Amino acid sequence: MPRIVLAHWHAGHKPGEQLDVTQEEYRQLRRDGRVASLVKEPTAATAEPAEPQPEPAESEPEPEPAESEPEDKTAAERSGRRRR
Repeated sequence: MPRIVLAHWHAGHKPGEQLDVTQEEYRQLRRDGRVASLVKEPTAATAEPAEPQPEPAESEPEPEPAESEPEDKTAAERSGRRRR
């Protein structure tokens, strides 16, 4: 049975409540736009805490281009015109 979070009122349940519904009810509610999201059941892989992963070694930052290098400007930029 899928577990859903309601986007709108349904059968006396407030928006944001989680409900267990049948596949048929899920299809109807989803068709009508009343399902905010489908709640995924925790699996064995997600239930166990993940081992901390080692941080990647710090790489050297890429050198920035020299300020003396001229930038390639378009004709509009050189004349001061603005694009529409």
